[in-house]
This record gives sequence, structure tokens and C-alpha cells, in this order.
Amino acid sequence: MPISGRHLVRFTSTALLVGFLALMAIVAMNFWLGERAQSYFDDAIAARDTRVAAVELRNAMQTAESSQRGFIITGNEIYLAPYQSAKTQAQRHLQALQTLLLSYPNSDLALKRLSSILTTKFDEFDRTIALKRDQRDDEVLAIVRTNKGKALTDEANVFFSGIIGSADDRLTSGVAEQRANTGLLRLVSAIGALVIVAVVAGAAYGVARYTQELRRTGDEVNLFNSELEQRVAARTTDLAQARDRAEVLLSEVNHRVANSLALVSSLVNLQSKALGDRASKDALAETQDRIFAISLVHRRLYGSSDVRSVALDEYLTGLLDHLRTSLRSQSHGVNLLFEIEPVELETDASINLGVVVTELVTNAFKYAYPDGVGEIRVRLQKLAGQRAELVVEDDGVGRADGAPAKGTGVGSKIVNAMCISLGAKIDYRQLQPGTAAHLVFSTKPRRTASVQ
Repeated sequence: MPISGRHLVRFTSTALLVGFLALMAIVAMNFWLGERAQSYFDDAIAARDTRVAAVELRNAMQTAESSQRGFIITGNEIYLAPYQSAKTQAQRHLQALQTLLLSYPNSDLALKRLSSILTTKFDEFDRTIALKRDQRDDEVLAIVRTNKGKALTDEANVFFSGIIGSADDRLTSGVAEQRANTGLLRLVSAIGALVIVAVVAGAAYGVARYTQELRRTGDEVNLFNSELEQRVAARTTDLAQARDRAEVLLSEVNHRVANSLALVSSLVNLQSKALGDRASKDALAETQDRIFAISLVHRRLYGSSDVRSVALDEYLTGLLDHLRTSLRSQSHGVNLLFEIEPVELETDASINLGVVVTELVTNAFKYAYPDGVGEIRVRLQKLAGQRAELVVEDDGVGRADGAPAKGTGVGSKIVNAMCISLGAKIDYRQLQPGTAAHLVFSTKPRRTASVQ
């Protein structure tokens, strides 16, 4: 069954929508897992601090008890050297536990009892030490023989073990959750990849089939035209009318492309408003400017009688006015000036040049003036030999030689790719102060024949 252009567009649009939804599912899963990973990280840090505080509190109590026993047995004051430090550390770690255990269920009673045990324990330490200093050994021995101190120590160790066990359980459950989330991410990514592969394969099949039908139809048209060569003169008027309709159709196509790009820009803007991350919002704002640079060419073509070339003075003036308005909302102190000479350039090359101008101006707005005050100048002038030069310069902090690109580096890659398409290479020159980007490109049409 033959496939029509409408069916191809409908099928391709559906396939792209499915692929987009699969991609968004993977992105959403990554965002969700990122949030879960951050939550687990916070819980893990809290559990680690809880465990450390419990262990340190137990060690401080044991150190104080060892110091007290050594003094009681020997009467040598040197054993009391670490006692006060251990007592201070015990109080500090107990306060830390009281804060860290707030998120643990039923921890209030345990903390009150543990605090009471430590208070009673250190009171016993202080009393026995004072009695020993007064050489009242019989009273010290009587206190020790009550075994109350040992019972308190055993009870405290039970609490310490419970706290450490609870912290370990939180760490273990967190690790298990992370493993499960990782497996879920693998599953979603695998399913999404399969869906995207299927979408691409289906679209490729549809395009290949449609191309074959177009080729077959073209052969039939050529055969039909060979039979109509004798009637060409009589059909000149009809062909002229058909050409006029084709120009109207091409103008409508440019109009529709411009509207579609405007819709994409609106969707990007909507997505940007839904994000809270500043870097993500800035990246989407840059994407909007790139889309606008491309859509502006199609809008110019829609109202132009010649769709093969673009008047750069009109196109770049409109683009730079848009950038000045858009970027001033972010940096009110940076002024954008431009001087554009009348130059004609092919449509595809004009799109590439517009993207380069957008990237260079946006980059200067972002990085040339950290204090938010300065001037950016854009100049386009004709050169001899059907060439033109684009200059974007500023008086900012400059660009260090050999320094890596600021930001993500996507803008630099885009500029380099567009310059390759233009058959040119961008040259960054250091000013005193500031930076100037120079781009010399050919304005000579690449077409060898024109359509009559």
C-alpha cells in the first residue's frame, strides 16, 4: 500500500512523541533517583554521626571509669589525668545524641534514662574519688561492693548497643533501597532505549519507503515529461502559474516552520519555568535564543520574494534587538551596540551565522563583566573578494590563553560546528582590556545553477 506524505508526517510525529515520552521517563527517573540519593546521603550522614556519638560516649564513660578505678586502687593522682576530659566529652556526646535521635521513634524515654544513668554514674565517680582523697577507703569499698556502678554500666551498654544497632539498621536499609533504585533505573533505561530504537527504526523504515515511492513517482514524472516535450510551448503559462503556486507554498512552509519553532520556544520557556535549578533555567534560556535565531530566518523568508538568500543587515538587526531585550533582563548594566552593513548570504549560511552571533553575544553577557556593567559591540562589514567579517568584542575580563571554556562548553562546540559549516574559523584576540572574536567568511553563493 502506498504511503502518502500526510501518513508519513503523522507516523513520524507519533513516533517522535513516543520517543520523547520515553526520554522524559528516563530523565524523570534520574531526577527522582537523584533526590532519593540525596535523601539517603543525609540519612547516612545522620546515622553515622549517631553511631559515632554513641561509641564516643561509651568510650568516654569507660575512660572515666578506668581513671576512677586506677585512682581508687593505687591512690595515685596521675590516674585522674584523663578523668575531667572524659567527663566533658561524655556530656558533649550526650548532647549530640539528644539532637541526632530526634528522628528515631520512641527515643525520648531511652535518652532520659541514659542521661539519668550517666549522671548517677559520674556522681558515683566524683563521690568515690573525694572519699579516696580523704582516705576513707572503707566507705569507698562499701560503695563498690554494692555493685550499683556495674549495674549502671551494664544498663548503659544496653542503650549504647541499641543506638548503634538502630544506626546500623538505617545504613543497611538505605543501601538496600539504593540497590533497588539502581535496578529500577537500569530497567527503565533499558525499556526506554528499546522504545527509542524501535521509534528510530520505524521512522527510518517509513522515510525509506516514502523515498522509494518518491523515486518511483519521479521516474514516472520524467517519463511523462518526455512525452509532453512537444507541448511545452503551449503549457508555458500553466507552468508559470505552477511556479507561482510553488513559491507561495514555499513561503507558507517557511511561515509554518517559523510558527513551529516559536511553539518549540514556548515549550522550552514553559519547561524553564517549571525548573528550580538556576543552571538548568540558564541552559534552557540559551536554547530559546538559539531557536529564535533560526526561526527569525524563516520569518524573513516568509515575507521575502527571494528565499535563496537573506539580507543580513535586516536579519542580524532583528536578532540583536531580541538578544538585547532578552539579556538585559539578566544584566541591566551591560549595553549591546551593533553596526551591520548590507550583506546578502545564503539561507543555510545565514542560520549558521545567526547561531554564532547568538552564542558569542550570550557568552559575552555571561562572562565578560562579572560586576554586570560594560559594553558589547557587534560589527559586520564587507571585505574584498566576496567576503565579510563579523566581530564581537567587549572590554571585559578577557579570555586566558589555553584556559578551558567557561560553563558547560556546549556554546563553544556549537560555535565551532557552525564555523565549519561556514567554511571559516573563529579567531579570538586579546584586547587591553577585553576580548574580540573575529570571523571571516565567504558570501559567494555555493549554487552552480539557479531554478528557472
